[in-house]
Amino acid sequence: APNLGYFLGTNAPNTNYLMTDLAANNIVGGQLTAYALYSPRMVGEQPGQSTPRYLSEWHSLPDGAFIPAGAFRNAGLFHNVVGPPASPQVDIGILLDDSPGATNTYSLKFPFIGFNESGQLLGRTANITLPIVEGSVMHPKDTNGVNLVVDIDDVATAAPMLQTGGIVAGVEYLVLGPLATAARVQYPPGGVTYLSGYTFTGTAASANFTPITGGRVVQLYGVRIDWVTGRGKGIRPELQ
Repeated sequence: APNLGYFLGTNAPNTNYLMTDLAANNIVGGQLTAYALYSPRMVGEQPGQSTPRYLSEWHSLPDGAFIPAGAFRNAGLFHNVVGPPASPQVDIGILLDDSPGATNTYSLKFPFIGFNESGQLLGRTANITLPIVEGSVMHPKDTNGVNLVVDIDDVATAAPMLQTGGIVAGVEYLVLGPLATAARVQYPPGGVTYLSGYTFTGTAASANFTPITGGRVVQLYGVRIDWVTGRGKGIRPELQ
């Protein structure tokens, strides 16, 4: 579940629906922290038939952890990416609510990590890493406990790397920063530009980077998914 600012223009859900539908409102309260398993088809369906449904409830990451908003704009990680560079591989809607009797259900282009019928990563030929950041996310509620339909604030408490001499060869890093400012960094200085939510690996060529419009760098933690087997493994590298 990305932050609500992810849904733009005609893809924006109705505010009243998000306040009154229980399943949809729970997703509002899960921005950057909630995840679920979803299938667009049932096993054995004939070509052309489709019965989309959730395979699990929405779950939350542990307290003190969230997926950075910029990662949901990373087309190398998620499908259904909104904004440049958009992913041309998959363009499908996912139901907000598939509970029995649900009416006026919205179908949104949620960002997702997909798996094919063999359990491999959908449309990928390399491993991917879902970044998980140390910090907090505020999900405001009204006096009745209903999640307010607002874009949430997140606070990353992971220590940023030093701009000069902070990058170590062979270690992976994540770029963070406010999306509204197009935060990014150049690594090495004057080299490749990495947007917020993107990652890079340190090289022996340079230990420095250049922050642009609020971009900062933290060490990468998260879940690496093998593209062939679809299996995930937690990564928690430590600088030596």
